[in-house]
Amino acid sequence: MSDTFFEKELTGHAIEAIPGMIEFDIPVHGDNRGWFKENFQKEKMLPLGFPESFFLEDKLQNNVSLSRHGVLRGLHAEPWDKYISVADSGRVLGAWVDLRAGDSFGHVYQTIIDASKAIYVPRGVANGFQVLSDTVSYSYLVNDYWALKLKPKYAFVNYADPALGITWDDVEHAEVSEADKHHPLLINVQPLSLDQL
Repeated sequence: MSDTFFEKELTGHAIEAIPGMIEFDIPVHGDNRGWFKENFQKEKMLPLGFPESFFLEDKLQNNVSLSRHGVLRGLHAEPWDKYISVADSGRVLGAWVDLRAGDSFGHVYQTIIDASKAIYVPRGVANGFQVLSDTVSYSYLVNDYWALKLKPKYAFVNYADPALGITWDDVEHAEVSEADKHHPLLINVQPLSLDQL
């Protein structure tokens, strides 16, 4: 763990490149037993910019994926908003691409996420990550229930598209699903309109 991992102040920072996206610093408290964090607390996070609209859907689901070193997942934009975080001592290189129609279409943001950082991702923004640690538990709090019938509303972009300019870690040796390898390049992605979201 770095010196900046423990005892951060809870803060939220808007990501200029992708409207509506927010990066949060999360306080992590540690001692000789390990660490503890309050991963999400509505009353504290709303004043920091977390959108109250997240809770208007009346559906909340929390998903966790476990991945090992070198696994690369994404880039997927589902028809719901997400609050993503790391639930253990792992680290990922996260990347996001705005697939919504408008001036920010194709804009990219990337950063390293550990348990002391979380990201609010608005619907229509593709999410992806590559595991930098031995393993990672990646948590997604979403405001709709997963259902197969929603799959046609998903949008995808190819993680390896040079037009995105994403700097992955040793992407040639990354473990990637066959589906993710065959997602379209940005030039072939139809921007998502508001009625699609």
